[in-house]
Amino acid sequence: MDIQKKTDGIQFWVLNVASFLGQLSIAMVNLAVVYYLRSRFTLSAQMIGIATSVYTFTYFLFCIIGGGVCGRMRPRHCIELSMVGMSISIALLIFCGKLWQVFLALALYGSFMSMLWPQVEGWFSRGKEGAQLNRVTSSFNFSWSFGAGISPYAAGVLVERSATLPLAAGIGIFAMVFLLVFLASAIVPGIRAVGSEHAHVGEIHSEDHSTPLRYLCWAGIVMVYTGLSVVQTVFPLFAQDVMRISESTAGFLLLVRGISTCCMFMFLGKTCWWQFRLPVILCVQLLFGLVCLLGMAIPGTTSVSAFVAYGMFFFVFGILFAIAYTLSMFHGASGCINRSRRMMIHEVLLTVGTIVGAIFGGTIYEHFSFQQVLFAIFLFVVTLIAVEAVGVIVLETRRRMWRHV
Repeated sequence: MDIQKKTDGIQFWVLNVASFLGQLSIAMVNLAVVYYLRSRFTLSAQMIGIATSVYTFTYFLFCIIGGGVCGRMRPRHCIELSMVGMSISIALLIFCGKLWQVFLALALYGSFMSMLWPQVEGWFSRGKEGAQLNRVTSSFNFSWSFGAGISPYAAGVLVERSATLPLAAGIGIFAMVFLLVFLASAIVPGIRAVGSEHAHVGEIHSEDHSTPLRYLCWAGIVMVYTGLSVVQTVFPLFAQDVMRISESTAGFLLLVRGISTCCMFMFLGKTCWWQFRLPVILCVQLLFGLVCLLGMAIPGTTSVSAFVAYGMFFFVFGILFAIAYTLSMFHGASGCINRSRRMMIHEVLLTVGTIVGAIFGGTIYEHFSFQQVLFAIFLFVVTLIAVEAVGVIVLETRRRMWRHV
């Protein structure tokens, strides 16, 4: 028992550190790609939005078609292969001389990324319920969000020196994650012995007790990732074109969002008031839409008031993002037997939001303004909430009818 506890403790920290470093590198590379494509190929905002949606689309595609294959592999092998593949893809991106080669490298990058997060999330949450599930999901969320939070500022500082530098740094961090997982597996027999999700499901005999609230939470994750995609791909261009602020300053504003997200993940991990509460789910989604609507009133200038206003916008944005993400991940995993498959659904849906935000956000910004992009997100959120409300009313009506039959 003591050996098992020690193994679980080491595994807990290995996965947390790997999540932090992995997302730090991914987020830094993703932001650097925006500046790299503009400086190297002078692409428009619309084309950059399409380019960044390439790796999100292949991530989405391979999460679906590759889920069965990854489910039969040991999680550590998926993570190691993902790190190697993403490193090679970014290296190809740096040396690409033609645009079609760039799109191919980004497609490979997204496909190898699909082997990472569903497996990490499934491995983390395997066999956990209730307070234990909340603990591991909150620690995972803090780890990756901390990496995502500090990456914009780090990327901004590196981009000011060279648009290629953060891409090279990302390759180095991917190599570090590979070594961490490889060495931990070699040293700790318990980690090395962790089997595939397919084998794990075949060994247990229990019933599925999933909550139907997960469907509303999944709609919420699509909403917030649509907004996050705009923040990560369109706002840096807006800050450069209209606000006339440096890359590091724009990165600092994005850092504010990352810090508030991390803090909220920590808070949610110590509380349970938000679990299995329909009003909480709907209120968070409504508030997210209202924040985007209020963001339209912020002027696109280099004034101190505009800088402070965007800082407040990103701070609140980060809080609501953290709640929506936690709701999706917790309610998606709770009561489920096949965690990797459920986490794959979670990742697919957030990727849908990312693609929608990148393509339509870039297109709207190209022809109108950043304020109109925020208004489009508000309309998208209101539409989804209306559909959810109708669905809840219909299901509740049917439930009452069957109760009296």
